[in-house]
Amino acid sequence: MNKSIILRTAAALSISAALLCGAASCGVSDLINIPIQTYTVEHTDVENYISVSGTVEGSNIVKVTSDVVSKVKTLNVGVGSAVKAGDVLCVFDSADFQEQYDKLKETATNTDERLDNIHNKNVRALQDAKNNKTDSLRRAQRAIDNAVSARDSAYSKYNSLGSEMNGYYAQYSDAYDAGDMESAEYYLKLYEGAKEQYEMAGSSLSSYDSAVQEARDAYSDAEKMADEAIRLAQETIDDEKYNKDSTVQNELDALQEKIDACTVKSPKDGIITSLSIAEGSVATSDALMTIEDTTELRINVKIQEADILKVKEGQSAVITTTATGEEEFSGKVERVVNIMSGQTTNAFTGEQSGGGYSAEIVIDKGADNLLIGMTAKAKIILDKKENVLAVPYDSIKENEDGTFSVFIAEKNGDKGYKAKEVKIEKGMETNYLTEISSSDLSDGDVILTDVKSNDVFDGKEVTVAEPYTDPDTDKGE
Repeated sequence: MNKSIILRTAAALSISAALLCGAASCGVSDLINIPIQTYTVEHTDVENYISVSGTVEGSNIVKVTSDVVSKVKTLNVGVGSAVKAGDVLCVFDSADFQEQYDKLKETATNTDERLDNIHNKNVRALQDAKNNKTDSLRRAQRAIDNAVSARDSAYSKYNSLGSEMNGYYAQYSDAYDAGDMESAEYYLKLYEGAKEQYEMAGSSLSSYDSAVQEARDAYSDAEKMADEAIRLAQETIDDEKYNKDSTVQNELDALQEKIDACTVKSPKDGIITSLSIAEGSVATSDALMTIEDTTELRINVKIQEADILKVKEGQSAVITTTATGEEEFSGKVERVVNIMSGQTTNAFTGEQSGGGYSAEIVIDKGADNLLIGMTAKAKIILDKKENVLAVPYDSIKENEDGTFSVFIAEKNGDKGYKAKEVKIEKGMETNYLTEISSSDLSDGDVILTDVKSNDVFDGKEVTVAEPYTDPDTDKGE
């Protein structure tokens, strides 16, 4: 219950008790002078909210796990320790893994040296094959060049003999036509000799052509043989990968992973919130410890079914804890789980509770006094209006025509007070205060409360209690 209501109720009960005692001796008619509680009107902030509770948690909870089965050699943290990403949390004894690794590595090194020696030989064989190809093709090209040169010389001689033969024949024809038979006979013999040489030279030309083709064929054969030798040498090198036993390397890699896993590092910044190992012991589960990120705190809260449709992402919240007293921290609803869950688990304690709807409130930065695990209460602000006129809900009277009124305690000469009715329009309603609008009401006006119980009407003479102003109205309480 709002503390201001409690104060007013206690005061009213005290006054009523005193008056009733007096009534026993003075008579029932004096009861009409019971003082009516009042409220001083002022502009204030009003808000509607729902109250929830939960436990302060980190924004992200990480379980640090390991599948290493070995004793914990060194433990560098405890519950509550602050850690940074990369910090060494604990170290398992890796001596057995290291011994296995060193022995296997020695065997692998000897094998690698033998394979390296074979590889070097194969590389040299490949280079020799390439060099042999160069030499063979160089010799084959020289044979082609010589055959072409001999063929060209033969064709040149053949053409020269043909020209010479034709020249002798022309001289023979000229001498014969001139009647110089002696000269004609001489040139005829020269012609016949040249013709015989020409024909002999022509018959040998095909052998020169064949020699050129044979030289070119020999070049092609030499190239093919050299390429085959190179291919075989290269395939020998390529086949080396199939001669390597990857099993040993796989075992080495697996052992190295185990050795590395013996040093457990923090995956992120945060606080150690639980620890399931001790120095010198063997971990009994894969979960070694829990780290919660404290850079952003949050509260997981349960929401009643009647309120779940009112809660929306982005709504502001005000958080308090027992440890921090009346200090308030601001936050915001980040996520609403509007699906009925069967069971919820407290991330800090691991305790499970009945299902329901829930929401997640992120606490604004700067809440340095809040610690993980603190029990927190939060008000989720559903609606809020600032700097408006507001009065207690019990000071508003609903009229028969559906309108609403409040009553100002107006001075009535020396007789005390009388009630003055002021028509109002209601705005936002909260747990205690209701926003109103009226041109006849302003800050400082003293209005009567609990008007229904006191049957207040316009012009009624009333006795009033000391005017009361709610000290918490600026907080919407």
